Amino acid sequence: MQEIISLLKALSDMTRLKILKLIMEHEFSVCELARLLDISQPAVSQHLRRLKTVGLAEEDRRGQWIYYKANRETLENLALEFRNFCNCPLEELSDFQEILPLLADSEDIKRDCQKPQKDNRQL
Repeated sequence: MQEIISLLKALSDMTRLKILKLIMEHEFSVCELARLLDISQPAVSQHLRRLKTVGLAEEDRRGQWIYYKANRETLENLALEFRNFCNCPLEELSDFQEILPLLADSEDIKRDCQKPQKDNRQL
């Protein structure tokens, strides 16, 4: 579950999503990505470092240039794991075990949440 969270966090930035989509279609250097996205090369490098850290991007050194491409295997695994998570019953997810007993009282919780809240602030 932690791996899915790390990957989704890495994808939660629009610039990183754009970079990922671009390197899914074609290999690019930092310079090329900076020009395409109209951002600085250091900014591109930081985004690429984040994508590489979670395994979404790979680099290929050619002489003095480094080209980046998407790691499709990681993307496919993320899609599969997320699909499995979405289709898995709550009872089978260890991170939800403490919530399961509360679900039996879901109608009570709903009623409590629909009651007008008292304002305890001092006027």
